Amino acid sequence: MSLSESPNFIQSNVSLKPFNSFRFDAEADFFAVINQLDELVEALEWANANSIKITMLGEGSNLLVTGDVKGLVLINRLKGISVSEQDSIVQMTVCAGESWHQVVTFAVANGFSGIENLALIPGSAGAAPVQNIGAYGVEVKDVLARVQVMDRANAELLWINASDCGFSYRDSYFKQDWADRYFITAISLNLSRDHKVKVSYGGLANGLPDNPGIQQVFDRVCQVRSEKLPDPKLIGNAGSFFKNPIVDGAQYQAVLKDFPDLVAFAVGDSWKLAAGWMIDKAGWKGYSREGVGVYDKQALCLVNHEADKAEYLLRLERDLTLDIFQKFGVQLEREPVQLGELPQL
Repeated sequence: MSLSESPNFIQSNVSLKPFNSFRFDAEADFFAVINQLDELVEALEWANANSIKITMLGEGSNLLVTGDVKGLVLINRLKGISVSEQDSIVQMTVCAGESWHQVVTFAVANGFSGIENLALIPGSAGAAPVQNIGAYGVEVKDVLARVQVMDRANAELLWINASDCGFSYRDSYFKQDWADRYFITAISLNLSRDHKVKVSYGGLANGLPDNPGIQQVFDRVCQVRSEKLPDPKLIGNAGSFFKNPIVDGAQYQAVLKDFPDLVAFAVGDSWKLAAGWMIDKAGWKGYSREGVGVYDKQALCLVNHEADKAEYLLRLERDLTLDIFQKFGVQLEREPVQLGELPQL
């Protein structure tokens, strides 16, 4: 099969600016929006026959597009939600192209608890396990039962149990070893009608009554996130740009000695340091240059005000992370996934 025989839904030389929440401009060699599984199979067979690399995107909200992208970029728009119940357990199966926030909204509206703390996290349902998204003491791995994937080699569909996905803090095999092996096509969540809410993390309980319901928790999470993070429709961003670094006890004590007001949380024998606090302490909060900057309400968030290319943000990231390392001895790690050619800085 030659390149001229590509499926008619595949386009050439398409700008990815509308498909990443930073709104950085770059072109994909080939591009398609996938609405059905048979389209995914057809695109996969064509790409494999022509030795063309495929990159699957959801809503592009955890993405840093640094330059033009070689190969075929697919936008996952597989839709559908199904529910089955047994006793108080609710199994909700969600196609990967669904908006994650709409999935949470659907669950709360139907009285299903377990993901209300994950409200207003941008992105698709299929991206949730890749990053092991989390907020306010809850991670998607806590409720994930299994993940449906398509094998890139042969277009075979299979289910993988959540326990086999290598989940850790903002990480999974889908982000690492399986990044070029599987496409996520659906996820299955184990939710509950027994409402045991978690509100002890990050001051979430402030403004909530005693024994709040899941709708109240959902509303509170939406309120807090809206106050802290910019709407990507208005200001280009990918949410939290840096992970909160996890360090051992010795490094924690070393930082604490110099900064007694350090914000940190115990994680087993380790400590999770508040990256946003360090960035703010170092004076970067609200800083801007070359059309990009650090959000003035949440130092973890880097924003794009008017830059067309990612190189300006990459320079800001380089200078900021170096400064944090020099001041605190801590190396910050980027949370969004980098895609495309890297520019000279």
